[in-house]
Amino acid sequence: MAKQPRTSSAFISFLTILGSVVLAKYQYENISPFAQHNIAMRISLFATFIYFMVIVIYEILNFDGTVKVEDDGRYLLILGHVRFLSGTVAAILLILILIPYFGWFLLVIWIMFLVKIAWYWDKTFYNFDMLKKKKYVNDKEGRQEQLPPV
Repeated sequence: MAKQPRTSSAFISFLTILGSVVLAKYQYENISPFAQHNIAMRISLFATFIYFMVIVIYEILNFDGTVKVEDDGRYLLILGHVRFLSGTVAAILLILILIPYFGWFLLVIWIMFLVKIAWYWDKTFYNFDMLKKKKYVNDKEGRQEQLPPV
């Protein structure tokens, strides 16, 4: 069985601590954090669930740690981005409940990361040169050479 990355273990502990602090903040009040911050709590729980599921899927697909992004492991890169975005939004929403102004600031920074990652993955959709068919020609020795796109 593969070992879980240390950063994932540390981040899971960080999410646990943040959840405990949110519960401690509302311990002596008559209102629940789910009643006062319904949307933030639900999204945080959903993002935490996605974070844990991505970690499990990552471990199933790369259980021995030998698949690299260059060796047809591009899906691992996608899983890494999903893990980063879901884990950070879960933590940011819990911080938003604890320290609202700082939480909003972190949420704006998170949205910038989301746009950056979406921009990175969207390049194939607007770069039409990448979508053109590649033409190959056999040279005299039987090797294939790629012609430039027309």
